[in-house]
Amino acid sequence: MNKYLVRIALFLAAVCAMQVHAEMNRVYHPYVEQNERELEYGFTLRDAGGENILLNRAGIGYAWNDKIFTEVYLLTESITHEGEQIRGYEAELKWQITEQGEYWADWGLLLEAGTAKDISSHEFAVGILWEKELASRWVLAANAIAEYEYGSDIEDEFETALRAQLRYRYSVAIEPALEFYLDDQDWAAGPALMGTIKLSGRKQLRWELGLLFGLDADTPESNLRGGIEFEF
Repeated sequence: MNKYLVRIALFLAAVCAMQVHAEMNRVYHPYVEQNERELEYGFTLRDAGGENILLNRAGIGYAWNDKIFTEVYLLTESITHEGEQIRGYEAELKWQITEQGEYWADWGLLLEAGTAKDISSHEFAVGILWEKELASRWVLAANAIAEYEYGSDIEDEFETALRAQLRYRYSVAIEPALEFYLDDQDWAAGPALMGTIKLSGRKQLRWELGLLFGLDADTPESNLRGGIEFEF
């Protein structure tokens, strides 16, 4: 256990030095596969008052063992099709706390931190990851998140968020789901599809696509989110 705590401490020290910017825009699962390497791209297309805002993030990650996974992201933003600009940086550490199936549910811990590029705005977040196998191929996952925002260009504040996903394992390649996103900025819910495409050896592609609808007046009416991960 001590070696895991040391690695977490070293990673957080590097994160603080980078001052990366936290943004949680999906439901995380608590599992780590040893020595897994990952290239990831994800996007969110938001309809904000009739103007489409496209948020992108690209990342590279590595599992140091069967417990610890780290990933670093580059975040970009483009409004309509006028071009893209670097928006910020983000880093995360995922710690699988329990073995899959060891207890009544599976548990993990997520640490994220980040910074915006052009303004003094930083965040640090801690998330509890939870997943439970239900009857008849149903799986329920949830993330409980606490975030702290600070910087000279924003008002320092503490925020909380809840992410949840009810998924049906129809097949390896296709898994329909229903997702919920509740935080201080957005209240949204909607359907999603995801799956895994097996390639040669350990290589595989994980994909997901979801359409979220705003549940209150402050949330954009529609949010299209998607992502693809190449694992090898």
